[in-house]
Amino acid sequence: MAAAFLGACASDPGPVTGESISIPYDPYDFDPDDLQAEADAHCEAYGLRAVYDGETVDTQSVRWRYRHFRCV
Repeated sequence: MAAAFLGACASDPGPVTGESISIPYDPYDFDPDDLQAEADAHCEAYGLRAVYDGETVDTQSVRWRYRHFRCV
């Protein structure tokens, strides 16, 4: 039984999550191209490009949201 547990530890951990960035913005006053450019600049530092990955609302404020990007 112990061998089964040790075998599980040696298994492939799956895909490695890459670099990402979350950019806060005002949904009433923003330019999506500016947010994309900021994300692109961040990901270019890793030799990658930014891909939009959704957004969330700041629960502490009704005004701010976060746009999420993954570097691929």
